[in-house]
Amino acid sequence: MSTQVPAFILEDQLSRGQPCRIYCTEPRRISAVSLAQRVSRELGDPPGTVGTLNSLVGYAIRLESNTTKNTRLTYITTGIALRMLERGSGRGGQGTAFDDITHIIIDEVHERTIESDFLLVVLRSLLLQRPDLRVILMSATADSDKISSYFGGCPIIHVPGRTFPVDVLYLEDAIECTGWSITEDSPYAKRRHSKFYQRKGRTDWDEPTAIDEDEDATLVEGESSVNISVSVEKRYSPLTERTVELLDERAIPYDLIVRLLEHSCFKNKSFLSFSAILIFMPGLAEIRRMIDLLSDHPSFGQESLFRVYPLHSTLSSENQNAVFDVPPAGTRKIVVATNIAETGITIPDITCVIDSGKQREIMYLYLILHGRGTNNRSGSTKSVN
Repeated sequence: MSTQVPAFILEDQLSRGQPCRIYCTEPRRISAVSLAQRVSRELGDPPGTVGTLNSLVGYAIRLESNTTKNTRLTYITTGIALRMLERGSGRGGQGTAFDDITHIIIDEVHERTIESDFLLVVLRSLLLQRPDLRVILMSATADSDKISSYFGGCPIIHVPGRTFPVDVLYLEDAIECTGWSITEDSPYAKRRHSKFYQRKGRTDWDEPTAIDEDEDATLVEGESSVNISVSVEKRYSPLTERTVELLDERAIPYDLIVRLLEHSCFKNKSFLSFSAILIFMPGLAEIRRMIDLLSDHPSFGQESLFRVYPLHSTLSSENQNAVFDVPPAGTRKIVVATNIAETGITIPDITCVIDSGKQREIMYLYLILHGRGTNNRSGSTKSVN
């Protein structure tokens, strides 16, 4: 829908001779660039003409803008949309840059950020001044009734999707087919005795949490960690059962992922048809470690056999666009990415996905401290897996 809806609106408006200037916001830079290139290609534009006078499609991201006076459909990031609302670049140098547009599409509206929420607030106010402006909100997972009520009961259009057959294998299946195992002294194994940091003056209902080194803390040693027994179906071998029971669910088993890649690429004949493999990691540090392991591997390190690409929001546009390159015949592509590759973009040749099961989220904790005669408020942020 990210490519079809804007293209349908563009073709309809142009066919009727109506003025048309569409902005489609995306939460990530790579989404804006890749979608603009795809729509341009689907509209019949020559390759490499996005953002030129020979194309109706362009994009604008941070520090990069490929648009011309002929651009009628522009993919932009949410941050760029807010910047356009700030500066006075509308008709006659007054108002905002949104004064010249006829349609604005907010894609992936379920990805709630401060910027996206603020953009929705501004658009709701802008509709009172611009009743001719058409706003389309798109999402596959958002609560459509709640968003509709926020915009005064706007109509909801449900578009049925299509699914493809997917074979789902779980952690036990990966351990069983690769024969991977760990011992009690493995870095991936649970520790029988763990160390908890305890704050001075901590109440009984507080949960023990990790504290920065700068904070005042008391180290308590020798406390036994809670033993959680993991039940495994009877169809798995005793070795698999023991490995699952010993495995620390907080750790990322890099060795298992490498073994699973070896099994998929060299041993299992049913997996040989996979053209490209996608590996999900929680962050940039984990992506780099995974790529280093693959680079040092005797097989995956050969560029003639495998092409390994990182994918992260902080990488340059050139490095991000490299994941869409189709490798030559006989070479398999491996993409190591965060959840940016889950909904933000589409890599057409991906046919196999290995998910580490971890992701990073930012949580905003608002604490209200009550004292005698005072009422102090403080806010903090914490990144969790």
